[in-house]
Amino acid sequence: MKEFKVKTVVKDPFISSYTVILESIDEVTLVPLPVGPFEAEAIFNVLSSIKYPRPMTYDLMSNLLKQLGDVKVNKMLIDSFDDGIFTAKLELNHSGNILVIDCRPSDGIALSLRMKYPIYIDESVVQRKKCISRNCLNEHEKVLLE
Repeated sequence: MKEFKVKTVVKDPFISSYTVILESIDEVTLVPLPVGPFEAEAIFNVLSSIKYPRPMTYDLMSNLLKQLGDVKVNKMLIDSFDDGIFTAKLELNHSGNILVIDCRPSDGIALSLRMKYPIYIDESVVQRKKCISRNCLNEHEKVLLE
């Protein structure tokens, strides 16, 4: 497992698709993760410190988990990439019992930014060709990610 952070959210203006760029903590590896428009907005809003007057869905989920008191999200793990689809799991601690819950990576990321739990990616996913070594980027691409 390798720990990652959210670097940015980008939109392809030609096809209106969104991608979250995850960057390894050691800043060596980038992982592009396609997300839907609502999830992209939820992630972008936290990265940009945009607040809404009323809680949005991920804010509600975060507030519920925080109010339960005896529930803590330990981490999210992106555990596979098959047929173009990433899968993930949330690991929760409920009164000492570890619970593993299936989730979409985009939902786990949006919640992670609000609750500040770590994001991990399984090494088998990192080794896939969808992951990019920062060393392979040209100067223009590096500037876009700064």
